[in-house]
Amino acid sequence: MLRAFLAALTLTAALGTAAAPAPATPRSPPESERLAHDILAELVGIDTTHARGDAKAAEALIARFRAAGFPDADLFIGGPKPDKMNVVVRLRGTTKAPAVLFNAHLDVVEATRDTWTVDPFTLTEKDGYYWGRGTLDVKNEVAIFSANLIRLRREGWKPARDVILAFNVDEEAGGDAPGVEWLLKEQRPRVEAGLVINADAGHGQSRAGVRLWNAMQTSEKVYATYSLTTHGRGGHSSVPWPDNPIARLAQAIVRLNAYEFPVRLSETTRGYLAAYAGRVGGEEADAIRAILANPADPEAAKRLRGARVLNAQLHSTCPVTVVAGGQSESALPIKAQATIQCRLLPDEKPEEVLATFRRVIADPGVEIGVEFAPLASPPARLDPAVTEVVERVTREMWPGVPVVPVMSAGASDNVFWRGAGLKTYGVSGTFVDENDLRAHGNDERVSIAAFYESLEFSYRLMRALAGR
Repeated sequence: MLRAFLAALTLTAALGTAAAPAPATPRSPPESERLAHDILAELVGIDTTHARGDAKAAEALIARFRAAGFPDADLFIGGPKPDKMNVVVRLRGTTKAPAVLFNAHLDVVEATRDTWTVDPFTLTEKDGYYWGRGTLDVKNEVAIFSANLIRLRREGWKPARDVILAFNVDEEAGGDAPGVEWLLKEQRPRVEAGLVINADAGHGQSRAGVRLWNAMQTSEKVYATYSLTTHGRGGHSSVPWPDNPIARLAQAIVRLNAYEFPVRLSETTRGYLAAYAGRVGGEEADAIRAILANPADPEAAKRLRGARVLNAQLHSTCPVTVVAGGQSESALPIKAQATIQCRLLPDEKPEEVLATFRRVIADPGVEIGVEFAPLASPPARLDPAVTEVVERVTREMWPGVPVVPVMSAGASDNVFWRGAGLKTYGVSGTFVDENDLRAHGNDERVSIAAFYESLEFSYRLMRALAGR
């Protein structure tokens, strides 16, 4: 499958772009678009940050599905705590074939009003975008899946296999029992499926208004958090000791920041990089091809370090994200600490990461702690039957746009789905410009056109995957 994709990509590059104007992208019926908009507006208007919980959003969704005629036997709301409620909805199929499950999370990261130009918890339409916390990560996908399942029921469509929607809590902040992990442990029969499609882990990638490809996530980097701690003897600042713990910590941070983990490429990242080189051209493409030819090429890696999206595909990354130290302006520090937030390649060995830290920092006075141990996240092999469906629906929506395998630089709930042995891919029809990635940032937004195109893409994907 990967060889066929690369061959097609080479042919596309050789032929160049067609002169004829592209046909209009298909859209859903107006009533379906209105429903998706209304659900998105309702969800954005509910603060589902970790402190607030997800219960109100979950209850709002259950109310909509119940009003659309879904029987209570096919609706589930529940979770580990009263304010942490997951939603599972089922559209019954005509056979006993394994279900297809579509997943997205309900929670969002925090948003501070005075750092935004709009109210983060009100859906705002401006400049061709929907603005608000969760419009891209990932309440837009919750609204899309919900509107489409309601549409399918209203149309009277009977899938061959059950279609399940699972909207979970605590993807962003974690908790005593994160949503998907809790569902798999406590409600496994409700989410048992032959295939999981997680819209939080894949999306279309564009650059300057040009669609590059639709991504199919097969693997993701592993989330891990470490701490660096130094200690001092304290005392009055007028008579300092020679070994200041803040200075010692700073030296360790500088050494670690200058270090780059070795470049290691998988089948997925090779396919992604080849696609990137074929689409962008120029010096950037030359550096990518050099890395593909020789992953140990230091000059090529250096040239790509400033390309954040590409650099994250090449190797593990471990930036410092939090620093704290000292207790008073006039007192020598007793303790200093830094948080190192790693995104490790799926096959990175945890013990080798710690050994690397010790070697690079080269100071036994710096304590290295494991705050959140990495969870194994084995990559999924591309299933030709599933890939063919994603490619076909992508061609229907956007002729000439390829489907590209990708490793997510961030973490998602796929680590739990795959860890439970379920065939899982990240797929979404929402296209995002690689230079306008605002998830987790201020003024989060999604293109209005991209939102409604994704609505129709996901509708067609649901029918194609569940209708077989």
